[in-house]
Amino acid sequence: MGIDLIGTAGSRRTEYFQKAADECGTALNVIDWSEVADADLSGDVVKIDPPSYLTSNLLDMNEQVLEYRARLKKLEQDACTFLNTPAGILSVLDKSHCKRVLQENGIAVTQMIAETVYTVEELQSVMGGSRVFSVFLKPVWSSGAAGVVAYRKYPGTEKEVAYTSCCVRGDELVNTKTIYRLEGKEEIRQLLRAVLSLGAIVERWHPKASYRGKSYDLRVVWQFGAISFIVARQSSGPITNLHLNNSPLSWRELGLSDSLLAETSQLCGEAMKLFPGLSMAGIDILLEKGGKQPRIIEINGQGDLIYQDIFYENTIYKRQIKELRRL
Repeated sequence: MGIDLIGTAGSRRTEYFQKAADECGTALNVIDWSEVADADLSGDVVKIDPPSYLTSNLLDMNEQVLEYRARLKKLEQDACTFLNTPAGILSVLDKSHCKRVLQENGIAVTQMIAETVYTVEELQSVMGGSRVFSVFLKPVWSSGAAGVVAYRKYPGTEKEVAYTSCCVRGDELVNTKTIYRLEGKEEIRQLLRAVLSLGAIVERWHPKASYRGKSYDLRVVWQFGAISFIVARQSSGPITNLHLNNSPLSWRELGLSDSLLAETSQLCGEAMKLFPGLSMAGIDILLEKGGKQPRIIEINGQGDLIYQDIFYENTIYKRQIKELRRL
């Protein structure tokens, strides 16, 4: 039996998982995604990392995700043991399915008001019918903040605003590392048409708790039945992903109570029971403004790359190595 990592050679994920294996005295076989089709995984213990997308055009990225989904389905047939099964990864990669499962089982989440919307007309109908005029739009199969739009329409006026890290350039919808604030009606419509063409989940825009004038949420890494790591993500706007030049913050600085941490842990544990193919996940948690009630924003079955951990103790990956050795 061997331990295999399917990933991208030379990536941060691969580099630091290899370091964790070396420090734990464990042999690791790295299989690049370009070599997976010819790999024999029989009897091995396998971790699957996502492939690296070599495009910033979300329309092309959507095609690459489609190919990735097909590869995961094929891997499901292999006679090996997975850290996270391909089916488990797929179950949360589909944002609509993941949020539906959570809501149907009474898990506190940021509310989904529509599973998949494709046009601006559909969006306006959904918002008007639900009387929700501040929403997040997220392409159903995207990852990170790719294609995410925070959109607010002010009832009774022509005023609207959108925040996003993508922009329309000719025929391309380009993902960037900059957050844009849009107010012009036509530029917002152009953006919405491009994003919605991919098929997007629509969620209520819940106000987030704030610290020193900036809003924040939490990325919780849950592993093997417990919280393994927490990092707060702080932003002056509504989109908090750290790769968008937002600020990481130690959750200890927030002064969160023991009871709130216990409630967050219980919430994560109840959610993870609904996805038995996952031993690990990155869970994004919103703490509501005011009472700080925790709500799950989304679950990422490969959301364990935390720079605030790998550049220091690398505890997340070391724990995975130790657990993989037991399988």
